[in-house]
Amino acid sequence: MRRFPVCACSTAHLPRAEHDAIDLLIRHAPRRSGRIIVDHPILSIEAHQYGFWVHLGFMDDWPERPDGLSPEFWALLSDARKAGANWLSFDRDEPPSDRFPVFAAGQGEATGDAGKSVNAANPAARITIRCSACGSAEVMRDAWARWDDDAQDWA
Repeated sequence: MRRFPVCACSTAHLPRAEHDAIDLLIRHAPRRSGRIIVDHPILSIEAHQYGFWVHLGFMDDWPERPDGLSPEFWALLSDARKAGANWLSFDRDEPPSDRFPVFAAGQGEATGDAGKSVNAANPAARITIRCSACGSAEVMRDAWARWDDDAQDWA
C-alpha cells in the first residue's frame, strides 16, 4: 500500500470553457467494469460526485504547459504539484481561494468596477492547502488515499 498527498480546489477557479469541456467529457464517457473512462487528450481524469480528480503524474512528461491547457488551469495544477500532491481534486463545494482567479458561470472571469479580477491571485501570498473533508491544514497527514496497483483502482 502506498500513501500520497492530495490537494482540493474549487471548480470556480477553472476557466468556464475548460470546466464545461471536462464536464461534457464526463457526461459522455463510456463505462468499463463500472468505471467512467474520461477520454481527455492530456489529463488522467477520474470523476467524483462533486467534480473530478486530475492525476498530476502527467507533469513528469510535460514540464512546460501543453497548448491544450490554459495558463490558469496550468497554474492550479503546478501549484498542487509544487505542494507535493499526486492528485488534485476539483470540487464544486470547496470554497474558492484568494490565490487564484474565480470564474463566474458562463461569463468568463468575474471582475470588479475597475475591470480587475475580483479574486486575482497574489503571487506573494502564502499558500495554505486544506483537506476538503475536514478543513485541516495538515493535509500531508489526513488526506491520504490507497491505490491498488494490481487492480488499478482505488481500494
